Amino acid sequence: MCEGVLKGLTKAMEQYLESIYELQQEHGSASVTDIAEMRGVKAPSVTYVLQRLKKIGLVNYERYRSVSLTPKGEEIAEKLDRAHKTLKWFFCMIGIDETIADDDACEFEHIANPETVEKLTQFVDWVKSAPKSPKWLEHFKEYQESGTRSEECLS
Repeated sequence: MCEGVLKGLTKAMEQYLESIYELQQEHGSASVTDIAEMRGVKAPSVTYVLQRLKKIGLVNYERYRSVSLTPKGEEIAEKLDRAHKTLKWFFCMIGIDETIADDDACEFEHIANPETVEKLTQFVDWVKSAPKSPKWLEHFKEYQESGTRSEECLS
């Protein structure tokens, strides 16, 4: 089983943290029913994972009440969210369809080494703020379409 950002945290547990984070951002709170709907699972499955997340101090959960992230749970969810957005943007930048980029980002964020994600985040931040000239990104897109580098790129 894949280890997450916190030792012992599985990919599924990370995905639950992300779901709770997203629901909190959109609606201010999360319920077992909302999480089950979002994850496409039954409520007992959600309850099982929430109990595990509560034991390790990542969620506040009481039966029949709303669910919230603890500060540590929120910190992890924010890191996962940032990794997802960075990976998706990078994949789209290199020409991957947005739906595929989103799906791949969801997978990669759980298996990539945090150092890799951090360096990629730095690169993406740099690209977003880099001057528009030289037009290396445009040259890359031309290369993708034609399979050959333009004369301008060869110099």
